[in-house]
Amino acid sequence: MIKVGMELTLELDRENKTESFKTKIADYSENKIYITYPVGSESNRVIFLLKEEELFASFTVKETGNAYLFRTKVLGQMKNKIPLLILFFPDEEQLMKIQRREFVRVKTGLDASLKIAGKYFPTVTEDISAGGCSIVNRYAQIKKGELGEVLLVLPFSSQDYLYLTITCRVVRNFEKKGVHLISLQFLNLSNQEQQQLIRYTFEKQLEYRKRGMNEIN
Repeated sequence: MIKVGMELTLELDRENKTESFKTKIADYSENKIYITYPVGSESNRVIFLLKEEELFASFTVKETGNAYLFRTKVLGQMKNKIPLLILFFPDEEQLMKIQRREFVRVKTGLDASLKIAGKYFPTVTEDISAGGCSIVNRYAQIKKGELGEVLLVLPFSSQDYLYLTITCRVVRNFEKKGVHLISLQFLNLSNQEQQQLIRYTFEKQLEYRKRGMNEIN
């Protein structure tokens, strides 16, 4: 799935600040990838990563357009014609498919429950799309970068209720109009689950238009 020359995006969380970096795969072997030194997406400066430092990496397969995310760590350095970093690369079944972020997002307060490290945090959504959602954060200990699951209850106009349990990642903690919120990115959605979310957001759009409301982001 990965290839030499493929671009990787690295996300590193230091001092509660997430930075994004670009790099390329120079070589790979079983459970290892060798990358050029990462350059900041905004600063355009080389970042030096420490051995055992953990971060997220993502890449896109050009042939299919599918994007994947994986958790990795720095295994060491390699002296070559150009110096390289060695990162851990998991087995393919451990890669998490990223949902596109350009889906329409609608405001809606759905019952939800976030599961992180075996603990459940009942809450409600602020908005939702087929790529992710924002939920009310009543629990300050939830940190950026954490992986978990979110249970959502989708009420359709047919009076049917759909319960979805979706793998997710915490991508942002923020405040909006005095409310503390968490932004979640959906991972590993099946085509059926994605279509169900698209159907729900489409129904909400129609509902808001009929009521003359602007609740679409």
